[in-house]
Amino acid sequence: MKQLQIGMASFQELIEDNYVYADKTRHVYELVSKGKFYFLSRPRRFGKSLLLSTFEALFSGPPDPNGPQKGLFQDLWIGRHSNYDFSQKYPIINLSMSTLGSTQEALIQYLSDKLQNIIIREKLSLSLSPLNLDFGSVVESLNCKYGQKVVVLIDEYDAPISENIGDLPLALKFRDVLKGFYSSLKGSDKYLRFVFVTGVTRYALTGLSAGLNQLKDLTFDEKYADICGFTPEEFDSCFEEHLPVVLQNMKNKGRLPEDQTVSDLRKKFLSWYDGYSWDGETRVLNPYSILNCLDMSKFDNYWVNTYPSAGFLRNLIAEYDGDPTVVLQDKYDSYSQTVLGSAEVSELTPVAGLFQTGYLTTDTITAKPNAPEVYSLKIPNWEVKYNNYNIFSNTLFSLLGRTPTAAKNSFESALMDRDSGRMTELIGSVFASLPAIHHRDNESFYHSVLFGFCRSVCNLVFSETPGAVGTPDLFFYCPNEVYVALELKYDKGTKSSDQEALLKKQALKAIYTIDTKSYLSPYLDKAKQLIKIGLGVTYRGKCLAIVQDFVRKNDRQ
Repeated sequence: MKQLQIGMASFQELIEDNYVYADKTRHVYELVSKGKFYFLSRPRRFGKSLLLSTFEALFSGPPDPNGPQKGLFQDLWIGRHSNYDFSQKYPIINLSMSTLGSTQEALIQYLSDKLQNIIIREKLSLSLSPLNLDFGSVVESLNCKYGQKVVVLIDEYDAPISENIGDLPLALKFRDVLKGFYSSLKGSDKYLRFVFVTGVTRYALTGLSAGLNQLKDLTFDEKYADICGFTPEEFDSCFEEHLPVVLQNMKNKGRLPEDQTVSDLRKKFLSWYDGYSWDGETRVLNPYSILNCLDMSKFDNYWVNTYPSAGFLRNLIAEYDGDPTVVLQDKYDSYSQTVLGSAEVSELTPVAGLFQTGYLTTDTITAKPNAPEVYSLKIPNWEVKYNNYNIFSNTLFSLLGRTPTAAKNSFESALMDRDSGRMTELIGSVFASLPAIHHRDNESFYHSVLFGFCRSVCNLVFSETPGAVGTPDLFFYCPNEVYVALELKYDKGTKSSDQEALLKKQALKAIYTIDTKSYLSPYLDKAKQLIKIGLGVTYRGKCLAIVQDFVRKNDRQ
């Protein structure tokens, strides 16, 4: 069984030490064979650094002159199916912008130090200073020394801007510094063999293009939609041996019911971490979260926690007149590629920011005659949804005028006392806290609002992890091994005089659904108490709850 590589960005180490690797070398070969200047935007921790390391290994020639001619690539697609000359070796400049300071001076000094280190290491006859960041001169000198064209690899080129997007004046200063630095490459085309630049956004891409004339943006290119991340097929082939082990670990730790199979586990991986797309057809899984989940045997927000999007989400709420439920939307329609790929810091919309950073992804692309294509976006998966629910609940609690702790205590107290009246009052206050203009006439809206609230006050076990008998709308557990199933039924209703009877009918129907489908039966041996909640809801959030015991451990045969 191959080892799992978590956060590893060295292609050489990955191959030599027998780590899992999804073979992307067909794309690598096509790019080095057909073109010269490329840019790729993908979210953080999506495999961009590993891709650049792959290019570096290829252009460095075989690591061992006495080893296989094809070196690290002999067992990969490019080694088995291409005619690439693996003996070629080029001078390489590899820059990473992800470890910079937070001032304009620090950025200038960093860039100067990088160029100076190359000059010293290569013993070039150049003299540069922070006031003379002449990248092009370094490239020309390397070409002259080795008699070979130069390979330039730049990772996270926009990091100084992205990491300071909350401070627009500073971000604009960083943008101008980067534009000047990249533009110094103008006129260096004849000295360059290959240039590949990665980033999250396209903030400084206009300046970069000015320096590299024909820079090709691969971000939306359908041929390279899966150049980063795991396709479902790659996930299956790379981790087939790992899944049975992870499944058993999760069962042993009580994280999955005993009736779960490897097939169920695979579906859960897809629902949590799949769904990313840049062409509307090809879907890839988040590699960072996949590897961490396999290693930890636990589903969690691994990627989200490394690059929070709270600022963009708060801006989105503000843009929609303070409506916190906007972050719960499954889809965002009718955006052009120009808007989504905005190259100006000051013009970046919240939706474009969420798309570029990976919190929204392409759902469908609609072609129109004589007009730009129209993109519909969606939240890619459960990992991102949970993050959005956290932002939603924080806004919701401010509207409720209470703290999460107070709401948690009220919720648990009403449950333990089987107090339907208090439960109705609490849930009703959640719906009532939202302005009437933001309510929507469908069950999924109220389910999402309640889901966000419950996620904040309960240790939620989410319903996309079904047992053999299915799942309720919400399934969670409170302290002392108390498990709860909640089923919600919605009906807009027509006559106000009939509302109470309608709500009771809906709540009883919800209870009946829980009873007949035995949603809680997989947990009989684990729970001290099993509780069911039937919730009837009508338009504008009027509700009625019925809270009942399902079974107590002491009452079982």
